[in-house]
Order: sequence, then C-alpha cells, then structure tokens
Amino acid sequence: MEPLQHLAELAGVQDRYINAHGQPESIRQDVVAGVLAAMGYDVSCPERIASHIQQLQQQPWTRYLQPVTVLQVQQPVQIRLQQPEASARSDWRWCIDTEHGEQLHGQLQLSKADICQQADVTGQAWLAFELTLPAELPMGYHQLTLTSGQIQLQQRLIVAPSRCYQLQDKAVFRKTAGPAIQLYALNTEQNWGIGDFGDLIRLAPEFAEAGCDFIGLNPLHALYPALPQDCSPYSPNSRLWLNTLYVDLTLEPEYQADAVQQVVGSMDFQRQLQQCRQAAAVDYATVSRLKQRITGLMFQQFKQQELEQSTERAVAFQRFVQRGGDSLYQLVVYKVLQQQMFAKDWQMASWQQFPAEYQRPESAAVQDFAVQHQEAIQQQLYSQWLAYRQLAAAQQSCIQAGMAIGLYRDLAVGTNRSSAETWAEPENYYLNLSVGAPADIMAPKGQDWGLPPYNPTQLRDKAYQPLIDLLQANMQHAGALRIDHVMALMRLWCTPVGKSATEGAYVQFQAEELFAILALESQRNHCVIIGEDLGTVPAEISRLLEQYQVLSYRVFLLEQKDSSYQHAELTYPARSMATVSTHDMPTMVGYWQEHDLALRHQLDLYPSAEVAEQLHQLRLDEKQIMRQQLALPSDDFAELVRRSHLFVAATPATLMAFQLEDLVLVDTPVNVPGTSTEYPNWQRRLPEPVEQALKRSDVRQLLAEIKAARGN
Repeated sequence: MEPLQHLAELAGVQDRYINAHGQPESIRQDVVAGVLAAMGYDVSCPERIASHIQQLQQQPWTRYLQPVTVLQVQQPVQIRLQQPEASARSDWRWCIDTEHGEQLHGQLQLSKADICQQADVTGQAWLAFELTLPAELPMGYHQLTLTSGQIQLQQRLIVAPSRCYQLQDKAVFRKTAGPAIQLYALNTEQNWGIGDFGDLIRLAPEFAEAGCDFIGLNPLHALYPALPQDCSPYSPNSRLWLNTLYVDLTLEPEYQADAVQQVVGSMDFQRQLQQCRQAAAVDYATVSRLKQRITGLMFQQFKQQELEQSTERAVAFQRFVQRGGDSLYQLVVYKVLQQQMFAKDWQMASWQQFPAEYQRPESAAVQDFAVQHQEAIQQQLYSQWLAYRQLAAAQQSCIQAGMAIGLYRDLAVGTNRSSAETWAEPENYYLNLSVGAPADIMAPKGQDWGLPPYNPTQLRDKAYQPLIDLLQANMQHAGALRIDHVMALMRLWCTPVGKSATEGAYVQFQAEELFAILALESQRNHCVIIGEDLGTVPAEISRLLEQYQVLSYRVFLLEQKDSSYQHAELTYPARSMATVSTHDMPTMVGYWQEHDLALRHQLDLYPSAEVAEQLHQLRLDEKQIMRQQLALPSDDFAELVRRSHLFVAATPATLMAFQLEDLVLVDTPVNVPGTSTEYPNWQRRLPEPVEQALKRSDVRQLLAEIKAARGN
C-alpha cells in the first residue's frame, strides 16, 4: 500500500467510493492529499507521512482505557484494558456508577487467557485484555472506574437499545400525514411578516381537524441577530438553541406593558409592520429590528415586575438559564459580542476575524466583555426562554388537538464555520474542511454547503457528549426528528475550504456507535427518527437504517420509474416517510413547468450543455411516466397535485408529508441547492394567509381525500 493511501486509511479518509450511478469512483491522490492537509496532516514529504502513519498506529495503544464503550442493552459488559507488559497489573477493582445513582462493583483477576492483542509501541510491548464484567446495566450513560494500587482509570459506558422509538410503541398503528412547513414562510393574519410559534399554537387544532398527525418544520436553530440576512436554517449559529425571531411577542404578559403598547401603536411602527405583513418575501432586516426593539422594552418590564420581585415567572426563567449551562451562556455572549464587533467593522462578522483576545470564550477579555454587557446578555437569555416556552406550548397544542406525533423537527447536518458552536469548541470541528456532496443527478457539479464537519476523533475523545447534547436539544418538544443527510452518521463528503465540491473525499465516522446513541435518545425522548437518505447512499447506511428502525426518506419526484408505481410497497415501505417534494426541490407546478431547470441554467449550475440537455430529456421522460401512471389530463396543475398526493398517501409509508406550497399551487422554490446570493433562498412567503387557505374548498377537499387514502 502506498504511504499516502495508508495514511488516508488510518485517518479515516476514503480514496474510493460508489457514486450516485452505482459505479466505483477513485479519488485522485492529490485530492486525498489536500483533504489530509486540511485535517492537519503534513503531507509535504515521505518522512512526514511516515511519521503520521506511525503516530496513528500507536495512538490507540497510548491509553489504558478508551474514553467510551458503547454497548447494546442485555449484552455482556465487555471492556478493553491495555497495559505495558513490563508493568502490567493483574489485580483490579471495578466500580460502575449508574446514572440512577446505583453503584455496582467487584474484583478482576487478569490472566494470560484474557490477552486479545499485543503491540510494540516505541520499543515497549503493550498488551490488550478483553474483560467481561458481571454486571447488568440499564439503558443510559454510566461511569466505569478501574483501580489497581495508585492507578485509577475511568471510562463512560453507553448502553443503548437495539432500535429507535416507533409509533406502535405508544399503540399508534395508523398511517399518518401532515404538512411540511417552512415556519418563516407562514403567512397568517396575526404574525409580523414571519411565521412564528404563535402560528403553530393557533394552527395545530385546524390541522388536526383536517386529519393531520404532525406538523413538519424546517430547522429551528439559532441564527444571527446582527446578520438577519444570513437566514438559512441549514447554516445555523447554534443547533442547540432556538431562532428567537420565531417568538410571538404578543403572547407574553410583558407585551401588554404601557411602554410596549405605546411603541407598537405608533404610526411609524404600524406602517413598518404592515409592510412586513404584505411583503411577498420575509424582510428579515425589518422584522428583526422591530422584534428586537419590542423585546428590549418587554425585558425591562420583565426585570421590574418579575426579576426584582422574585416571582414564580422569574424563578422559571432562572431555572431555565441554570439548566442551559455553558452552551446557552456562550451562545448569548457570542451573539452580543458579534453584534458589537460587526457594528465596529463589517469585516468582523465571524469570530475568526475578531481581535485575538476575543476568539475564545474562556479568555479574560470575553469575561470582561460579558460583565460590561450583562443587560444585553440577559435580554438574549430572556428571548431564548420565551422561544423555549412557546415551542413547548406549540407541541402541547398539537397533542391536545389529538395529533399522534405533534411537531416534527429537523436537525441540520452542520453549523456555520463562524458560529457560536465553533467559537465555543473549535476543537470539535475540522474548520479547514467544508461539508457537501459529490456530483449526482440533482447537482451535477457537486455541492458545497460551507459547513465544517465534526472531528470524529475529538467526538469520541469527549465520549460523544457533543452529539448527545445535540440530539437531546433537538428532540425536545417533538414527536419526530428528521436527521438531515443521515449519511453523516457514517461519512461526510469533505473538501478543503476554497476548493470546488469535486475536489473532496469521504471522511468516516464510527457509524455503529453513533446510531446506537441515536436509538438511545430516540427511546428516551419518545421521538420517531427519520433519516434523510437522498443522494449518494452507501449500502451500509441502508443496513443501519433498517437495523435501528430509522425511517427512510422517500420523495415522489425522485421515483419516476414505472416500477416505482407498480411496486409502491418497495419504493415507499412501511418504515419510511414519503413526500411528494422537498424544500430542496421544485414545487409540483414548478417541476411540471421546468422552472427549476431554467433557473439552474440561468445560474450556471450545469457543468456542460450536454448535462443540461440530458436533464431536460430526463424531465420529459419523467413527466410522460407521470401522465401515464396517474392518468393525468394535460397541464391541469390542480389535478397534477391532487393525483400525485393521493398516490403517495395510498402507499404503505408510515408518515406522509405534503408541502402547503403545492396545495395552493405555488410555482417558485424555497431553496436552490448550490446557490447563496444568486437566488433569494429561505425568504419566499406563502402567497395567502394559511387560515384562508385551509378554508378553501379545493384545499379542504384534498386534505379529506389524503386522510381517506391514508385509511383514516
């Protein structure tokens, strides 16, 4: 094996893969070298490569215990202990502190028969012992301590179930349906030009009455108050906390304060508010400015009427802040710090451009800044608290209305390179790599999402706590969670920052352990998991989805083959979530009119004219299949939407989602993958208030037919 290839293998970089057409694809050595260099390896000469190889080979032997062992429930507790042969100890005491406060303990007597492997590490012989502890552990996170003389070792034990939570676990056996909503896009009679949690609270009973068991949402992750135009929910500031623009300020008692009502009632405020409400796209800058102004006044009222008098509401706020811990505090400090820095110099929008003393949250300069800006920081905490409470109320509204699932949340595949997440723990990420996807049918030039990947070594060194925190945060107040690009639990396509998406390679993760943790959190939170498995999907991912009972994600527009209609039970199996279209694809009307193809041509997203022509011909073929299989009358958009949705509704898929845009025949897309400023992504609002749309006879009729086709 060539040294560079050997280094790549040890570092978890794949130099070959099966592409979207099912063909083997080899990655050029210079591309592999570029990815390794971005990961921090010096590949400038054979000696450096050889040194890295030696280091990676010896690294697993440099610890007596690895930081974590992931086990299946009801399986033996097996651990691996490593010792230098010259000083190996045979007598050990073990103790397991369970997360429930119980303590299990015993003695271990090591023998030669327990040795499972040995290695030479810098001239010293090391032995690996495989040991079985006589303990039965419940699901959860436990702490193992091994002691021999003065040596004390610790390891986290994660005990996971064999599968994720399923609807039948709570005796829901019916097939479900619900809208997939871009929350910001909701046009309602009460919001401020952007959809909010109040809309969800009010609309839940109406959707439930129409036969819906869930409301699917775009990622609700925290974004950037100082940069409201950076509005992609898939490039967030923090995936652990919420986008406070979704707070419905009118629902809170502080909103009734005289100072607030005086401003809201003013002619200038009402004029701006009406402009936001009437706009076809979300005016993020104005909405953000209006909401921040009113939130500031509300926080003053909260301080005077609640905090200063230590009321029950104040105690609830303080308890929320305490539970939020470091990650919440670091987010709000970063928001205020970023706002201050950006106001001084627009080039300082990211923490990497801050003065050096502000580039780490634990620095003295940041601590001083936090003391000096406590008022603004407390206001940000107040906003997060309101968001948390209102999201909980929205889920409660769904459940009280009789929905089986309620809110169905979405977890983005990554965080922005300049986010609060990376500022707080930069070591968790490969900041010089960018996540995306290799070329496929949807994106012939490949995709670069501009997000740094997790560093899998750091993730495991921290006993997977960053991932655990992430899953717990996003399963709160949700009955289902969609994992965006679920292949990320096994591998991520990564390119060095500044390179094209074609100059990348896959970086591997510990898939079995990550899926086990996903199953554990799914069961604990009673949360159904949907894995978005579109694009280049390795067979191993399909196996893991099946093994852990993660629902596959099936999209009607991507299944235009005769066999997909004839064998719908295979194309849309029971353990799947079926949808007609997605936020990354054209609406049904746009698809039929080929708006997306024209737009991609206009934006130069095709690698060649030949590829553009191939995709145009493919679209003609797909539309012909659809005409024949659905017996479509020509260019009747309403009937196109109706028949495609009823076909999908009748499939065995447990969940079925529909886009509100399709029901009201919108023709423009939410998002065009591969673009940023070229197209106004994540801005388009629904053309009419949802309350009115749900009263339309054609919409009501289609919802009733979907319910019937689902067998409900």
